[in-house]
Amino acid sequence: MKIPTQKQLDKAYREAVAVHKKYLARHGVKLPGETTHKATWLAMLMHYHAKDRNHQVHKDEISGAVRRRHPQAGHDQQVRHLKRDGWNVIGSRGSHRLDPYRPSPQFVNEQARKRGRLGADSFEKLKKAFGYSCATCGAAEGKPDVRYGGDDIVLQQGHQNPAKPGDDLNNIIPQCQFCNRSYKSDFTFDNKGRVRAVAAVGPVRRAGKEVQRAIFEWLKGEFS
Repeated sequence: MKIPTQKQLDKAYREAVAVHKKYLARHGVKLPGETTHKATWLAMLMHYHAKDRNHQVHKDEISGAVRRRHPQAGHDQQVRHLKRDGWNVIGSRGSHRLDPYRPSPQFVNEQARKRGRLGADSFEKLKKAFGYSCATCGAAEGKPDVRYGGDDIVLQQGHQNPAKPGDDLNNIIPQCQFCNRSYKSDFTFDNKGRVRAVAAVGPVRRAGKEVQRAIFEWLKGEFS
């Protein structure tokens, strides 16, 4: 496995900077700092894209390039995380290629959802920002859900944090009646509808003894 030289990667990074400025900056895609691990990920993908745009680079090669520059870096670099910054990384099972001329479709959709959420001044507009689907399970409003006997999905106002005001749109996510009923006020959620933390003692009471003991031991250490 021959890794491109640092000089070659520096050149590839500069090419990525130029492409970012021309095609991606206006979409909000983030450019990693030149000496970061992500910069090496990007440079590796850009280097091989210039040679063959269909060539997929294995993450072990990318990890090797990172560790050459940062010896303490981990052996398993998660290259797919560049997608979070908007880079259109394509591939699976540890092999990746880059389409550097357009942002990741997932990133574009997420940015549109964020803009919609920030501009929402009613629950109806908030539902629209989430594509008229449950933020937690993705069930589409008005469509039957076979998991629950085929009942039509109704979107309700779920609270991201049950301890905060319930009439504040910034604290609301659309949830189907089943998720809203199931989670009750036991958890807090992030703005994507994913469980973030426990908000009540109910889930702890329902947990198995081993989990309860692990929580107890952790709490003793926190509050001793």
